[in-house]
Amino acid sequence: MLCLPKNPEISNRTTPGNSILVGTEYRDGNVFVTGASYEDVPCALCRSVNTSSSIMIPGRESCDSGWKIEYNGILASGHYGHKASSYICIDSHPEFLQAGEDNKNGHLLYATRTKCGSLACPPYVNNMAINCVICSK
Repeated sequence: MLCLPKNPEISNRTTPGNSILVGTEYRDGNVFVTGASYEDVPCALCRSVNTSSSIMIPGRESCDSGWKIEYNGILASGHYGHKASSYICIDSHPEFLQAGEDNKNGHLLYATRTKCGSLACPPYVNNMAINCVICSK
C-alpha cells in the first residue's frame, strides 16, 4: 500500500500495465465503523513531536509502560486469496476520501480475523477481529 500525493507529477511514458496502481476501499465496513464499506481510503501519516521510534502492535489496544499511544483500531489487510498485502492498523475513527462511496474493486481492505490452528487459541479466540495500536517513544 502506498500513500500518494494529491499533486502528482505524471510521467510522459506509457507502460504495458503488468503492474497496476489502484485506489483502496474499505470492506467489512461495519467492523471498522458503520457505513465504511466501499468508501475510499485516504493516505495517513503518523507523525509525532519529540519521538524517535514508533511501532504497530497487532493484538493490543494499549502500549507498554514508557510508550505513548498514538491511536488504536482494527488490523486490516488485503484478502488472503488476493495478491500479497501488508497489515495496517485502521484507526477506530477512520476517515474517507471526498470522492465518496463507490464499489470500484481496486485494492480492498478487509478486517483481519483470527484462525485457530497454527495460531494458538487460547490466548487468541477463533474468528475474532484483531485489535491494533500504534505506539511511539
